[in-house]
Amino acid sequence: MFARKNLPSLALSVASRLDEATSTGLARVLGWAGFYPGVVGFGGYASQTRARVLARVVMEDRVGERSWLTQRRGWRQFFDAQVPFQPVLVTCGQAQKVVFTDGGGYVDIELEGHGLEPGWQVASIQPLNAVDVQRMGVREGDRLYPSSDVEGASAAGESLLRVGRAEEGRVLGRIRAAKSVDIPLRVIGDDERYGVVSDIDDTIIVSMIPRLLTAAKHALMERVSDREAVPGMAGFLRRVARFNLYPSVQEKHTERKESSSGAHGRQANSLPVMYLSTGPWNLVPGLREFLRRTDFPMGAFLMTDFGPSNTGWFRSGVEHKKRELRRLVRTFPNIQWILVGDDGQHDPEIYAEFAREFPKNVALIAIRSLSQFEQLMAHGTLDPISLGELEKIPDHIPRLYGEDGFRLGRAVAALVPQPPDPQRLTGYLDR
Repeated sequence: MFARKNLPSLALSVASRLDEATSTGLARVLGWAGFYPGVVGFGGYASQTRARVLARVVMEDRVGERSWLTQRRGWRQFFDAQVPFQPVLVTCGQAQKVVFTDGGGYVDIELEGHGLEPGWQVASIQPLNAVDVQRMGVREGDRLYPSSDVEGASAAGESLLRVGRAEEGRVLGRIRAAKSVDIPLRVIGDDERYGVVSDIDDTIIVSMIPRLLTAAKHALMERVSDREAVPGMAGFLRRVARFNLYPSVQEKHTERKESSSGAHGRQANSLPVMYLSTGPWNLVPGLREFLRRTDFPMGAFLMTDFGPSNTGWFRSGVEHKKRELRRLVRTFPNIQWILVGDDGQHDPEIYAEFAREFPKNVALIAIRSLSQFEQLMAHGTLDPISLGELEKIPDHIPRLYGEDGFRLGRAVAALVPQPPDPQRLTGYLDR
């Protein structure tokens, strides 16, 4: 009996070790062939005291070159050679930390004391030479500084960093480092009170998840640039992200404001947007291009990874979403979230549970209603599978439904029968 109960965990451990060994071996072979560790930046978010930075290190022939994903068939996104336990230097404003990627090559790190202003900012990640790091015994807490000595930089894009240890008061040596990659980061100010969380599949992009054949066609066969957006959702999220329920009241002010400010000022006047999905991190470069092409608001990505975890062979998408929503509340306890999803899978159930657990942190729930055909393709029946859960949330939280972004936009505007006072709105935007 004991052996049977422990067999799955043993098998998972063996599979995980085998995957890490294979990835390490492949990275070493590609290194001999002239490839280098490069960073795929996923983005991040931050309060005014703590920042979360997300990325992955993979082997690349040209460090940081990922634009080919926007023009290639989707299946190529899933063939990356990740680099397990690769040392990297993460820098975010005044904060800096040397960390190691996990067994899948991922970086998910929090840094405190960054000192960045609210709005869109930039963090950076720089792969370090693993041999140099091991030889010098570099550990977390060591400070790395740019070095003027470039004689040791042997590869294209390489630089040198000096290693200093505060308690010893001296420079330990120099480490070779690959090209630094910028990571977009949304810093949410202490005085901000609202944010947006949006699902991706069948909410902003047509996917019909989880019908495997249809989903596989979208993810693996179509060009990223050819993905189809749900009608009206880009405009709906843009308006929500700008608190713009009445364009006639706000657009003229927004145009005047933007004409006298730079890109940073424009972004500072938008609500923070989080794209929360059960899709894999591999899709982020293509999704970012899709959002840019279809004019969705810029936002941070909170995705997951396929394959086995410590608890099972397949990761739970529902638990992933619940975990990330709770993490947002811990990081931003004063933010009220506008939750946007669809009724094709478990978004109503997830949002309802979150609203019951954190009623003060939910401003609005907007659900895109799939057609009967889409419902059939999504889960095999004609009716939503968890929509009734939203009837059990606190009465003060509005619940809106619409077949597309146009109908959701009209439903949101109908919440307030009269446009807000222009002077009060102007004062909000001028903060």
